[in-house]
Amino acid sequence: MLTAEEIGAWPGKTIDDALHPALWHMLDVGAVAKRLTAKTPLTDNPSLDDAFVFLVALHDLGKFSTNFREMLHGSSPGAFRHSQHSYRLLRDHDEVVADLVGGTRGARKILYAAVAGHHGGPPKHLDARKARDQAREIGAEANEVAPRVIRTVGELLPDASLAELNESGARRLSWLLSGLTVQADWIGSNTDWFGPRSAATPLGHYWTDALSRAEAAVSKAGLHSACPLPDGAQHVLPGSQRPRPMQSAVAEVELPNGACLALIEDATGAGKTEAALILAARMMAVGKARGFFFALPTMATSNAMLARLEEITPRLFEGKPSLGLTHGRAILNELFRSIRGRDGSDPGVEVSCGPWLADDRRRILLADVGVGTIDQALMAVLPTRFNTLRLKALSEHILIVDEAHEFDPYMETQLQRLLEFQARLGGSAIVMTATLPLEMRDRYANAFQRGLGLRRPVAVLGRSYPALNLVGHDVRGSSPHPVPATCRDVDVRRLPDEEEALKLLRHGAERGAACVWVRNAVDSAIAAVSALRATGIDADLLHARFAVADRLRHERSLQSRFGRDGSGREGRVLVATQVVEASLDLDFDLMVSDLAPIGSLIQRAGRLWRHMDLRPADRRPVAGPTLHVLAPDPASVGDANWLKRVLGPGALVYPRNVQWRTANVLFDRGVIRAPSGLRDLIEAVHGTEQEPVPTVLEPDEFETLGREMSEAQQALMLVLDAKDEYSQIQMQRVFDDDRFPTRLGIPQVTLRLAKAVNGRTEPWAGNGTFGWQSSEVQVSAYRYGSLPGVDQDRPEIAAVRKDWPKWTRASVFVAPVADDGAICDGLRYDSERGVEFVA
Repeated sequence: MLTAEEIGAWPGKTIDDALHPALWHMLDVGAVAKRLTAKTPLTDNPSLDDAFVFLVALHDLGKFSTNFREMLHGSSPGAFRHSQHSYRLLRDHDEVVADLVGGTRGARKILYAAVAGHHGGPPKHLDARKARDQAREIGAEANEVAPRVIRTVGELLPDASLAELNESGARRLSWLLSGLTVQADWIGSNTDWFGPRSAATPLGHYWTDALSRAEAAVSKAGLHSACPLPDGAQHVLPGSQRPRPMQSAVAEVELPNGACLALIEDATGAGKTEAALILAARMMAVGKARGFFFALPTMATSNAMLARLEEITPRLFEGKPSLGLTHGRAILNELFRSIRGRDGSDPGVEVSCGPWLADDRRRILLADVGVGTIDQALMAVLPTRFNTLRLKALSEHILIVDEAHEFDPYMETQLQRLLEFQARLGGSAIVMTATLPLEMRDRYANAFQRGLGLRRPVAVLGRSYPALNLVGHDVRGSSPHPVPATCRDVDVRRLPDEEEALKLLRHGAERGAACVWVRNAVDSAIAAVSALRATGIDADLLHARFAVADRLRHERSLQSRFGRDGSGREGRVLVATQVVEASLDLDFDLMVSDLAPIGSLIQRAGRLWRHMDLRPADRRPVAGPTLHVLAPDPASVGDANWLKRVLGPGALVYPRNVQWRTANVLFDRGVIRAPSGLRDLIEAVHGTEQEPVPTVLEPDEFETLGREMSEAQQALMLVLDAKDEYSQIQMQRVFDDDRFPTRLGIPQVTLRLAKAVNGRTEPWAGNGTFGWQSSEVQVSAYRYGSLPGVDQDRPEIAAVRKDWPKWTRASVFVAPVADDGAICDGLRYDSERGVEFVA
């Protein structure tokens, strides 16, 4: 037992000029871990969970080092972090830990790295010389007191035991233990919740008090404020709404024991989101998770989902659930800012997101319900800082992945590894898709089954569509009926050139049709809208090269015009890029699209004659739904530039072999028959039933295959190995999140547009709280680099940037826009046209 004098002799941190003893801080964090594991156990063995709490409390044993104590009293830091010292002291005094909790030496060593590495990455393995230097920094006095500290903590958790944990189990659980340590340390280090205490407090009294404060702190952090309702699945749909076939199927299917993966394949508009929520509610009700996280492909789709979840979430939980949004621009979302500002104790508040959760993208994953870009989940399986917090959070939730067919080989490989980790850590997942190739479906299922430990995965059988498959130690499949409203034929007509497309759109607008032209490239979209406006057509424009504030303004305007309840749509034309495929709920009478991969064309066609309940056929100014595709004749491919001559820059966005196969099958059949014909279309382009490409396109085929293999291999070199222990991450060296991209693509630079106001340089979006963030736009780094650019050392620009964080100054550039729209030679901006590269 340590005396009060000894406890006070080893400070853990300085709080308001008062020293908080290291032992007290360790117990604060241990108490938080105790409360967290009481709510969400890491295992089904209470003694083992107590052993984890014991180890979490020892996470800062390295603060009992001579160097750390001297640093708090003003000396310079040493060569080693205190977390490195924690790992060393735990290993050096392993016999004391063994005496208290048992277990094997190998298992304990694995766990030591998990708790010591609580600052973003595991401790490093030191060579002999560095180990000697470290021993000097730790000091003899620390080695005398450390065993007594370990025993003191152990006395508070007498039931803790590692006896039933082998090394294999330790490797698997090390990821969760690391995540628990980070979570507990972040809460236990909050000085508003754990202020300084006197070293004279009796140990037992301090532990009791710490447990009480931990209970309050977990609540103030916004964690475990609600629990899933046993009958939540019955409340997903409004009371008067009848379930659709897929929704009925997920409500009735027998759930397998343990972790499972659900694959939901159904047409756009069939109610897949509600089906996923019904299934997630059922999974939560039987203890498979305490919440769910929606992972979506874009920030726009994430924002749209947040609005839906705000209304649905309260119906699924008892209490007041937390609801959060996580992506790079979440703070710009007005609804999320509103949710952040709500007082969870207010009786009128149904969902909230407290400051502790909302202030960090990683913490949002701990909310009862979260929504964000898929990137926030994929970073869990990359060697990024604090990735284990993401892993732990996701394992406690149902991971719901939407639009899973959209991922390239790089992202798909990451998602496979994420599904493997999710299964290995006991979590479940739901994957939703409208156009998933069978081979990709099999890869997702196999990855999950690897995580379950199956040496020979059980195959997902059948080509039926719609389809529901539950993947666990076996596979349970069913074929729900399609929703009648999604059963339709969309005729396909080829347009040979842009002039035909413009003529069609003009005629459609003259007849009062709501028209859209979906283009593959921004430059193509800008050129098309210019051509339409030149003939007097009211044409709108939407693409990704608008400043955030302008893009949001355009999206709101388009939603009010072309959305479900829109007005003023007659005779209007929208020219847009891929941003309209999924993020906005729009409805058009007439559609033109550049040739794109079959999945994208199916998604685009989903915005054609969409809301038939409000706008039946007899109220449409055109005869029927027809997808007009701008493309050359796939039967006349003279050379490799066959597509570029028609689509210009839009020909370079997608692989040309995929484009040819899409054109070949689509124009041959002349119709998209949904949903019965979707599987055959997808497989004809992406499956084993592919037609060989023309000879002149064979080099494109080989290039595409090589690139896809390279992308998948690149991802495999980066993702973590689910079979490893946490400490093996140090072999890949942990960097900040930005160093390990979740997506490949054309490198971008971020410009913050500015304007001159009364001699001052102000954000393009105005001087509001988020003025600079709302003025951001991304452009090709290559194209911007070929221009003179904007001198960031100009006095008016330097004055704006001087208070920005270092990382922001390195990657974000101020770009003043002149009255005539000029930014620099070759670059201009207009709020109605966006960023333009000009000759």
